[in-house]
Amino acid sequence: MIRTAATLITLAALAPAANAITFFDGIFNNADWTLTQLNNANAAGSATQGLQFLTGGNPNEFRRIRNQLTVSTPTGTLHGFHLNVTAFYDPSNQGAITSIDYSEDSINFVNQTGNGQGSGLAILQNGRFYRTSAALVMPYASYNTWQPNAQPGLTASSFWEVDAFGNLSANTPDFSASGSIMQLGFWRGNSNNGSINTECGIDNWNVVIHQAPAPGAAALFAIGGLALARRRR
Repeated sequence: MIRTAATLITLAALAPAANAITFFDGIFNNADWTLTQLNNANAAGSATQGLQFLTGGNPNEFRRIRNQLTVSTPTGTLHGFHLNVTAFYDPSNQGAITSIDYSEDSINFVNQTGNGQGSGLAILQNGRFYRTSAALVMPYASYNTWQPNAQPGLTASSFWEVDAFGNLSANTPDFSASGSIMQLGFWRGNSNNGSINTECGIDNWNVVIHQAPAPGAAALFAIGGLALARRRR
């Protein structure tokens, strides 16, 4: 019995562990980020901008986002997809994704009613833009100084697609081992029945992708366990 228990402990130690890949930016050089604006027809004439500021971040450089939501008919919606030009993940080559931990530091520079800007992880896959369905928010009362803002444990079902007309749909990205290359970033958005201007910041953008164990490693582990079981007989 003791020998069997020791064998099981050894197998547990040798079991293929899930890996993780981290993407991070706390500098936000303008050349490292692209910005795509998607707004619905009710927000025609809206504009968004993202620029690096060298001071005032947490602690230094950060990216400042200005949203001008111009609403003609309720409800107007504006999304800005800020994508990192070096942050790519390929599930078909690097492994299926079990979950993603997202975090950023956020600040709201404008004292007004509302939640500042909606934010969260953004993904571009197969030409389709996806955003987290639940938005991180930053009301001025609690975000007039830099504060951590996080969404751990995101899965594919944690996302919505935003189409070319700025409309949300229930389509989700493909996190499986057959999924195509993803480009990662963050989104900032506003939705309102009237026109508003928001100005917020982001620093310490951080994405941790948790990968499923490689199928080959899992198979080897299973074969090894079967062989040990046969020896005990």
